[in-house]
Amino acid sequence: MSNPLIPTSNSERIRPGYWVFFAIVGACVAAAITFFGINFFATRDLRQMAAAPNSELEWLRHEFHLSDAQFKKIADLQSEYAPVCGQMCQRIMEANTRLDRLLSENREVTPEVEAAIREAGLVQYDCRTQMLAHIYRVGAQMNPADGQRYLRLMRARVIEPGLTSDTAVRGVTE
Repeated sequence: MSNPLIPTSNSERIRPGYWVFFAIVGACVAAAITFFGINFFATRDLRQMAAAPNSELEWLRHEFHLSDAQFKKIADLQSEYAPVCGQMCQRIMEANTRLDRLLSENREVTPEVEAAIREAGLVQYDCRTQMLAHIYRVGAQMNPADGQRYLRLMRARVIEPGLTSDTAVRGVTE
């Protein structure tokens, strides 16, 4: 005769409360695997674009349905504009640094402060003008409907050039 206090099978060794715990943990693990699996497959195109040469321009090809010839022209335009953009950023940084230094040193608006404000504004003006010209050149390479959509997308970059790089995208897609 067996002792009723000594379990005789594995199912009797695990209390019923543990079954609920294991079921919840199993469901959480299954949900996590499902989430990461779907995320992996859903972002495959984006990962491929990011890994491609000229990856910073691949989103243009995808988003605006560019042909290979259009993409090549736009990539060439971007290559030409990149040094200009870098120079403009450098000029803006220098003008803002000078203005900041003068504002820290003075307690009133002096002719030097006025000149620094004017210079910072002129540099911003030059930057925006050159950026807008580049945007128009890029938009002209696209199909008319896509070009218009691109110009709407880039408008935020011209109006407020200090915005983060995804602001224009969020503004059009929201």
